[in-house]
Parts: sequence; structure tokens; C-alpha cells
Amino acid sequence: MIAPQIIVTPPAPSLARRIALAAAAGVVLTAALIGSTVLMPALAPASQSRLCGEYTGCVSTLFLAWDPGRWIALAAAWPLLHLLRLRPSWQIALAAAAYLVAIWQAALAIMSADAGAGLALVLFSGLIAYPAAAWVTMPHVSVRTRVLTAGAALGLFGVASLLVQ
Repeated sequence: MIAPQIIVTPPAPSLARRIALAAAAGVVLTAALIGSTVLMPALAPASQSRLCGEYTGCVSTLFLAWDPGRWIALAAAWPLLHLLRLRPSWQIALAAAAYLVAIWQAALAIMSADAGAGLALVLFSGLIAYPAAAWVTMPHVSVRTRVLTAGAALGLFGVASLLVQ
């Protein structure tokens, strides 16, 4: 006699657990981004770098390291989310990338008026974007809600881009 096969799927994480894991991923990725940005100038000898000044030190190397570092952090999001068992990982990473780009552009616009507020927004960007992306990619969320949140991110990016110029 052939026994019937029973396929057991793991239970979906609760909303609170899903949001908490996504927030943890956002914190880890932001910390890695900030850490790599700070370490980059330490890896290049300051005395030999043409980017280091007498009065400003090597601050300009921090800004140069920020740009590639943030794209590396976005690429590292999918494996981290997959490791944390947040599914669908690639959708969360993609939605969070859209939110992060909009938040970073808004932070850049805010920095011209208040550098501290812009920096705080950058520091908390992962804590904002990844839980929002984890929520909006849940199966029960309507397509309308997904389109509205994507449109809001696109609108924020557009307005912030106009303010930066």
C-alpha cells in the first residue's frame, strides 16, 4: 500500500515577527553601510591621499565611499532577508530599494537646510524602508496599496530631486 505524501509548509511568520525581522535587517544593513563608509578612509593612507586636506582631514573620502557602499548594501539585502527567512525575499529587497532611494534623496534635500536632520534620516532609513517593504509585500495586501506606496516613493523621490537642484 502506498502511503499518501503530506507536504508540510512552514507557517508564515506573524506580522509583528515579520516587521521585527525586517527592521533588524534594516539596522544591520545600515550599520554595515556606515561601518564600511567609515572604514574606507582608514584603508587608504591619509598622508598619500589627495582627498585629505589640512583643515578638513579625510572627510571627503567618506562622501566618496558612501555612493558605492549604499549600492552594495542594497545588493546584500536579498541574501540577508533570505537568511532571516522573510519571504519573498527578492520582493522585499526590491521594494525596500525603491523606498531607500527615495528616502536618501529626501535626506539629501533636507541636508541643505539641516544637516543633522538629513543625517538622522539616513541613519534611520533602513529602519523605515525594510519594515514598510516587508508589510507591503505580504500576500494579503491589495494591489491598490502596493501601487499607492510605490507611487508615494516615486513622488517623494521626484519632489526631493527638484529640491536638490
